Amino acid sequence: MAYDPTGKTRVTKHDIVAGLRDIGIEPGDLLQVHSSLSAFGYIEGGPDAVIDALLEAVAPGGTVMMPSFNHGRAKVYDINESACTNGIIPDTFWRRPAARRSMHPTHPYAAIGPIAEFLMSEHLELLTFDARCPLGKLAQLGGYILLLGCGMRANTAAHVAETMARVHCLGYRQMPRKIKNERGEIVGAWSTLWRDGKCLIEWEPIEEAMRERGQIRDGQIGDAEVHLMRGADMIGTTFKLTQTVCPTCPVRPKPLAPPSG
Repeated sequence: MAYDPTGKTRVTKHDIVAGLRDIGIEPGDLLQVHSSLSAFGYIEGGPDAVIDALLEAVAPGGTVMMPSFNHGRAKVYDINESACTNGIIPDTFWRRPAARRSMHPTHPYAAIGPIAEFLMSEHLELLTFDARCPLGKLAQLGGYILLLGCGMRANTAAHVAETMARVHCLGYRQMPRKIKNERGEIVGAWSTLWRDGKCLIEWEPIEEAMRERGQIRDGQIGDAEVHLMRGADMIGTTFKLTQTVCPTCPVRPKPLAPPSG
């Protein structure tokens, strides 16, 4: 069934670029983007219009990065085939010929721009949200996190801080997975075993602390709320919270499920 735009706010690529400029995005910027297509209303050109607007807003010299996670739904991660489960915008983004994608069984990233290769490198050898993972590198380089039509709950930079703090609710390299390597061989790999309970610092405490420091800019494009912040600010704020809240938290990693079959 074709999508019916009746009654929806119509948004063009020009509108998106203008909204990105209004919130402070400039040529040369480095962006990690989380997004929801439906939050805008009706976008003329669909997800490609959003991607084109983002690339135009940071050109020349900028790089755009998005999550292309499968969250463990890919039994064997294939860097050229495995779908992204973060929405249609990032799933369209990583499939572009100019995109580079990281090798990670559950939480790969994708990027387009001059430093895409650098950002995507060595992810498989690292912890899922290591300080040197693609998102950690982006933060160290002064990059921004952009939330397009989604709130702080989509902001995975918190997990970089949690990994830096080695919080005890995550099981590092404890989830066995499989990937197809560059030679086409299926080999073992590892991901992070997630927590079995509610996190006490995600997400309202993080946002409240950042807003108290004036670290979040707010805007709107169509019907979508837009939020922009420095990756380093997000990670730094979260890390501080881990030092006071996490030591006494009882939450631990989920028990590892037995192999099926």
